[in-house]
Amino acid sequence: MKNLIKFFLISTVCLGLSCSESNQQQVTNAIDNTSDSISTKLSELNDTLKNVKEDIKSHIPKVEINVSKRVPISLQWISFESEKGSAEILKKDSKWFSIKGEQTNTDNEYLKIDGRLKRLDSNRISFEGTIITYIKDNNGGVPCEKTDAQVFFKKGSRSYYRLQKMENCAGGRLLDYVNIYNLDDVL
Repeated sequence: MKNLIKFFLISTVCLGLSCSESNQQQVTNAIDNTSDSISTKLSELNDTLKNVKEDIKSHIPKVEINVSKRVPISLQWISFESEKGSAEILKKDSKWFSIKGEQTNTDNEYLKIDGRLKRLDSNRISFEGTIITYIKDNNGGVPCEKTDAQVFFKKGSRSYYRLQKMENCAGGRLLDYVNIYNLDDVL
């Protein structure tokens, strides 16, 4: 009888172990199949979301926001008699700003500036473009046009940057003080 109980216990344990391994394998297979299925579904969902995102992006119009600011400009020959002129400054990209403006007086004398500005450091601004000054008694009554690269410099706590190539086209000791004001508020 002892042997029969022993045999029964051993058979039960062996049968239990074999069922456990079979059940375990079934559970493992179900998990593998489910995880593959979930992974596939997630991948498909991710691809769909990417396509929707690209579709939405392609239908949104590109909008360029241009913030412009007006700043005073001056040429000393005109500023003695009249108010400062003004120039519009517009951000073009991460470094450059466009500038366009003029100052005139009642004698049709003028300062015109058209180009682009870029900050070099806290006191210097690079300018590329055209600066034209016209004062009837300077340069034989002919406009003075400067088109090469220029630098505007701010000295101390002044509120303006002055063109550093000051010599008028007439030459000699005739200087044009071209100033742009309040650039620290813009650049």
